[in-house]
Amino acid sequence: MLGVGDVSGVVDAKTTQRASMNTALQSPVNKYSFSNGLTGLLQRNQVWTNALPDDYFSDVQNGQAPSVTTVCCSDSRVSQEGMFLGALEAGFLFKPSNIGNKAISIVEGERVVDGDFLYGLEKADSENGVVVGHTDCGAITAAYEIATGNQLNESAGIRQELEVLVDIVDDGLKSDLVDTETKDLEVINQLAEYNVHRQVQFLLDSDAVSEERNLYGFVYDFQGAYGGMRGRTYLVNIDGETDPCQLKQQVPNRYEEFVQSILH
Repeated sequence: MLGVGDVSGVVDAKTTQRASMNTALQSPVNKYSFSNGLTGLLQRNQVWTNALPDDYFSDVQNGQAPSVTTVCCSDSRVSQEGMFLGALEAGFLFKPSNIGNKAISIVEGERVVDGDFLYGLEKADSENGVVVGHTDCGAITAAYEIATGNQLNESAGIRQELEVLVDIVDDGLKSDLVDTETKDLEVINQLAEYNVHRQVQFLLDSDAVSEERNLYGFVYDFQGAYGGMRGRTYLVNIDGETDPCQLKQQVPNRYEEFVQSILH
């Protein structure tokens, strides 16, 4: 389980390095107002490089061996590295992203495991594969609009990205897991979780993914829709298991509050 049972040892070993890096990163952010354009990008990189310990890249000079491959939505409100502290350890996280956090691609009319995600799992040899959805997902919202009969004027590239999601959303609306009688945003959030389950199940069913990989599904909640702290990733799926009671038995007691579901 992503080593959650052994976190204390890892943290203790790197406490000094991470604390100093965290302080260095936060202090300038509080002091300066970054520009929005090119200058702002250069400013942010300056803060980043100044904050890095001298040995930050020492272990990854000759290659990568990411423990985790995670696919997240490209939404700017979703911190793909931040949610799992990926930035604190070079090479920890292989991190493809796309709208709708899809692990599924369509190639010549066939649904296959997304190549970016598969590369991290099978080529970079990640032990853990993670699908992370999020509340108020714009891609799920667009797929919902299409599935409920509304026509969206989107470019061919965006329509292609939505195709997989429309089918999943349509199935979700027809299932007994999603309450379609509630507010639209609540429906969208339920569908976002449903989509995570479908992505994980596709990975489990695919011959392209080795059986020894651990597969997890999370929902990143920055709105409090799951009733807890904003910015938390809620565990909703472990290797196809979606029952919160069963999931809680697989995490240490102190992390049981990270297990939630808003599906029926």
